Amino acid sequence: MKNKVYWVICICPLWLFLSNCVDKFNAHLPESSIGLLIVEGSIISDSAVVFSLSRSFSLDVEGVPPDFNKVDAEVCVTGEDGSSFRGVALGNGKYRVAVGTLHRDVRYSLKIVYEGDIYTSEPQYPIGTESIDDVTYEQQGEYGDVSIRFSMQSKDAACYSWSYEEDWEVRAVYNPMCAYDPKTDKIVDYDARPYSRGWCHSESSEIIIGNMEINKDNRVKDKCLYSVGADDIRFSHYYSTLVKQRKISKGEYEYYQEKIKLNEEMGGLFVPQPSELPSNIRCDNSDKQAIGYVGVSLNVAEYRIFISTDDIQYRLPDGYCQGAKGLKEEFTFLDLYLMGYTIAYPDPNPATGFKGYAWVSGSCTDVRYLGASLEKPPFWSVEVNPKLRSHE
Repeated sequence: MKNKVYWVICICPLWLFLSNCVDKFNAHLPESSIGLLIVEGSIISDSAVVFSLSRSFSLDVEGVPPDFNKVDAEVCVTGEDGSSFRGVALGNGKYRVAVGTLHRDVRYSLKIVYEGDIYTSEPQYPIGTESIDDVTYEQQGEYGDVSIRFSMQSKDAACYSWSYEEDWEVRAVYNPMCAYDPKTDKIVDYDARPYSRGWCHSESSEIIIGNMEINKDNRVKDKCLYSVGADDIRFSHYYSTLVKQRKISKGEYEYYQEKIKLNEEMGGLFVPQPSELPSNIRCDNSDKQAIGYVGVSLNVAEYRIFISTDDIQYRLPDGYCQGAKGLKEEFTFLDLYLMGYTIAYPDPNPATGFKGYAWVSGSCTDVRYLGASLEKPPFWSVEVNPKLRSHE
């Protein structure tokens, strides 16, 4: 019983989740806190990093202001050794910076020039991150959720941040040799099945932080990072997850910890005034405030695994890719196309087909409807070995 109590006290407080939703970050600020610069991103050695700039706004206005992330600025990473890495604008307040090699004995900071003001993050020495020991998966019970778990050990009881990227292969349920062409209003034949296989990609929208000081032996063993339902299409063929680990400073940890705490206390609809968050970004030439915390890292530890449908108990969602029903006789092929239907196969039977064809949801014949790319990821082998693990 004592052992169980220990785990509740020492493990549960370790994990804090923070959503990146805009409405949780901008709400009911006092007038003096409207229009403040918000900075998101980290400086990482030998990496192309993206910094997101936006402005705080009040949710008293209806909807999200269309210009909240229209921030025209100059962004660069600078080192006290004179090094400088300039950012390139991507649009919508995003700036990509190709950061070169950072040195342990040099402090680095982010510099932003915006509307005549210069904002600078506190100079910091880059922090190195230990490797992830292992990433595994576990399915609880018959057709239960699949949990992604990881293990690691901290050398110095430090603070960490974890995130993950998902990639999964999708295939069309039906592989028709013909399709409706809305440009010609005709049924055209395929020489091949061009849209039957693709790959989807997603990045975690939450930030997960932990303080290893409160964990026994500074170790985490088979800790659940996230779970996916057994009927999720991500597991329909092959699935891959890349778990990322970054050691962060106590100040960065406290910034996210306080942000999470304040959001939870106010039901996720309150944004604290800048003075309530331990931001490390200052305006050099005025008393304007900014919101954000820019960390500096020597590296990010990564660990990738693959999961095959054969490795778990998977089932398609109920009713997935069943034929279209209730189609009206007056519908045209263009009507069906605009409704998101595609041809699955010729079907002259009027009881099951519609005007000579069986129609299904577009995602059942064309993976592009699922948001998939037809370009295979570079780390995806021709035939993925479902038992393969890649430790990067």
